[in-house]
Amino acid sequence: MRLLGVVLAGGQSRRFGRDKALALLDGRPLIDHALAALAGCDALAMAGREWPGIANLPDRPSPDLGPLGGLNAALHHAVAKGFSHVASLPVDSPTLPADWLAKLGNGPAHAAGQPLIAVWPVALADGLEAFVAGGGRRVRDWVAHAGARAVDLGPLANLNHPGDLDRLHR
Repeated sequence: MRLLGVVLAGGQSRRFGRDKALALLDGRPLIDHALAALAGCDALAMAGREWPGIANLPDRPSPDLGPLGGLNAALHHAVAKGFSHVASLPVDSPTLPADWLAKLGNGPAHAAGQPLIAVWPVALADGLEAFVAGGGRRVRDWVAHAGARAVDLGPLANLNHPGDLDRLHR
């Protein structure tokens, strides 16, 4: 398996009230935690924002499509670069177990309750393109459409509000 890791970091952080990707946990921005969790990948990319030293992938086929636009861009980038799979990870889930990629396997598979923590075969690229072009925006609808299986990775943080980050610090 040749794996492209992509951080989905294009959200507007409305509920969080500030740029969530730059919020600090243990003295490091959340975006750094996401990149570290993808260290087992063959290459890294960033969907939805620029980050030094990381390939930037704008939403596909157009801006402001939410996480599926970023995932679609990542799958197509992976196809063009010869990867077999994409590991997707939102910027706001910093508490993954070290073996999360192994547990998700060849996919399509996602963390139970966290459908963007996932592994996707690039064979799904055209299907996601059609799904998004047809107006699909809900991640859970795409997960069902793709037949992705849910895998229990244990309790995972999902930081949507500043209080969630505060609780994680404690």
